[in-house]
Amino acid sequence: MNRLPMPVLAAVVLAAAPPGRAERIFGFEDGAPLPYRERKGTTLGRAADYATEGTNALRFASAAWTNGMPEWPAFDLKPPVADWRPFDRLVLDIVNPGDGDALFGLYVTDAKVRLQEGLGHRFDLPSRGWRRYEIPLSAMPPTVDRSAVVRVHFFTERPAADLELHLDSLVLLRPGEAAPEPGPAFARRLAGLMAPAADAAAAALAAARAGAGDHPLLDACDRRLAEIRALLAAPDTTARRLAEAGRELEELPARAARAAGIARLRRASQAAPPASADILVVAATSMEKILPRHGDIVAVPAREVALSLARNEAGSLQLLVTPAGTGGLRGVAVTAGDLAGPGGAVLPASRIDCDVVGYVETKSRPPYGTPHVGWWPDPILDFLGPVDVAAGDVQSFWIRVRAPKDQPPGVYRGALTVAAAVAAPQPVGLIVTVRPFALPDGSPLPLAITFAPHDHPADATQAEQAAWRREADYPVNAWRARRLEWADFLADYRITYDSLYHQAAPDFEVLQRLKGQGRLGVFNLGYWYYFDDRPSDQAKWRERTLPRLREAYTRAKDLGLLEHAYLYGCDEVPTNHFAWVERAAAILKAEFPGVPVLTTTYDDGFGATSGLRSIDAFCPLTPKYDRALADAARAAGRKVWWYICCGPRHPHANMFVEFPAIEGRLLMGAMTARERPDGFLYYQISIWNSRRPIAGGPFTDWDPRSWTTYHGDGSWTCVGPGGAPVPTIRLENFRDGLDDLAAVRILEDLVKARAGATATDPAWLAAARAAIAVPESLVRSMTDYSRDPAVLLAWRASVDDLIAAAVRR
Repeated sequence: MNRLPMPVLAAVVLAAAPPGRAERIFGFEDGAPLPYRERKGTTLGRAADYATEGTNALRFASAAWTNGMPEWPAFDLKPPVADWRPFDRLVLDIVNPGDGDALFGLYVTDAKVRLQEGLGHRFDLPSRGWRRYEIPLSAMPPTVDRSAVVRVHFFTERPAADLELHLDSLVLLRPGEAAPEPGPAFARRLAGLMAPAADAAAAALAAARAGAGDHPLLDACDRRLAEIRALLAAPDTTARRLAEAGRELEELPARAARAAGIARLRRASQAAPPASADILVVAATSMEKILPRHGDIVAVPAREVALSLARNEAGSLQLLVTPAGTGGLRGVAVTAGDLAGPGGAVLPASRIDCDVVGYVETKSRPPYGTPHVGWWPDPILDFLGPVDVAAGDVQSFWIRVRAPKDQPPGVYRGALTVAAAVAAPQPVGLIVTVRPFALPDGSPLPLAITFAPHDHPADATQAEQAAWRREADYPVNAWRARRLEWADFLADYRITYDSLYHQAAPDFEVLQRLKGQGRLGVFNLGYWYYFDDRPSDQAKWRERTLPRLREAYTRAKDLGLLEHAYLYGCDEVPTNHFAWVERAAAILKAEFPGVPVLTTTYDDGFGATSGLRSIDAFCPLTPKYDRALADAARAAGRKVWWYICCGPRHPHANMFVEFPAIEGRLLMGAMTARERPDGFLYYQISIWNSRRPIAGGPFTDWDPRSWTTYHGDGSWTCVGPGGAPVPTIRLENFRDGLDDLAAVRILEDLVKARAGATATDPAWLAAARAAIAVPESLVRSMTDYSRDPAVLLAWRASVDDLIAAAVRR
């Protein structure tokens, strides 16, 4: 999966200026040839506005994308210097006179290597500013001939707004060389470009004060803005100092909003005793991602929090802790006591986790865009003790309550305690309602999910990650010592230890273990692919495919596991190979009777007209899932699953680090209940690029980059001390969505059992059917849905209430 489409090209060839200390490979001055071909909505030409050397820069513009326009507006430069072996860096300047975070990148390659297999780089564009980029040529893939570079390709993708960029000073540097700095004339133009951003920051600060009053953190923001304004006005200012100030200008409104939120919380806390004078505590749902250092806090001080759970369910919320004053807090921890329930029943503190939420630092804007680059909440650090919280920071604690299968139903009451060194503890009441029914141990939906830890080096980290692979504590190695622990951990999240792509035997020790626990889902006997029309290719296919699958099939049958098996293959195969896919699938059906054949081959009709008669289950990307076509396929005996990967992007739901946490829960719960796919597939949850397991926190050194430049795609898990499994907020919401779906399935069974009974309350039956269908206030379509946790929780409460009303009769 995860293939980039080939960009649309517009050709440009530019001449080089005479070489100086740095080898300038492209110049955009008058008189230099500038042939190009305009594309619809795209323009390219010289402009004097933002030249960082000489008098002209290259202006690239693309209109906001609409249907019918090229999806990848792009242009090529052919460097006059083909031999790049003496150089170690490519440097260029980019000015973005607009706002926004559009994707912009480049590829460098020779005449033989495919474009996307060359040197790639994505630019983290400034907003109304300038940035200089140094791209290490050590990241050039070894397949590219550095003595014969012929193509430098720039591209964007479906810009959401009109895009205008100015490129200049494209130079190659030898080791030890430096590119010349832009002169004072450019610095003055840049200061003028940045002035509106300073005005916007001032307006944001004024609005923050109007809503929150005085606070020392707001005073600090004011002082820094005054310093930046002085820098903009200074006659001797430099472009580099302005670029650094530009990054701060982008962050100041978010910092002001955070300061204002803390100021409001402080006032609200003082007005609603009892409260600690030192600690502010706020509650949030498990479906929210609260940035530790940016953005407003729209909440009230937490005096009491509540959860509702079925038996055999884990439910979570968050307590957010921030210092009340200008000093930080040391040794902050949250603890729980026993909860007292009906008739002397107890929900013990051992069933309540109070874990530190960890943060991972993104370094660039990903292809799907984000409003924030920096620290994001993701790993849940169950091994970490008390933590320090700096002034202005908000630290989240993950409160997870696990109700046993035999927990007596009813309302349980107790308390959480937030404590810090040299500070009065802050009590927070905890109410847990345990429902009179239990969820099953396994997933209510078949899941085909890969857990097969590996890395995915960026171009710039190929060499160092190759060296890390020889180290025992590299996460892709460290986890192996805890293989069975990982299998149990995944089963806690309803996931079976499995791989879509393995070509060895399944891990039957683990599968038997899960079977014995009653938690085994479905598993893949082994990956398969098609063969072409050549008899020799079919012979090789039979030799390489059938013996290993037959061995796995026989072993699974002998162990009584065959009913859980499937055969996955032909990952995202296009239509022109359907005949080959069908031939291979037909052989597999004959050789391995009773085992469903599953594929993500691009058959949007799910077998209706494609000739893929031997496929048992089709699996489209969620935007390609069509309920009517899926129902027709089911009527013909076929199943239709769905999947996500590096796509889709908003407005569709996905599970990237920067996407709202609620989307994973909606996808697995309410959206699945509404659209009724037969299963869910995900290509990988363990792409790890960090050098070491997480050992400390809360601000960790875990690398959130997973596949290429995405954050969290193919990676829902982290690795802790000694290779231990570490969950993420995204994984928690994935399970919570499955638990929502499990509750719906229980209600469906109750409706089926009572639909024909004369004693059934018609009002209950109508309400149950409405809840099963999912209200439009929560999900209207796969692109129109609520991200409000209160709306989702209200729906889940209605499902639970209806089940409880039925089981009590």
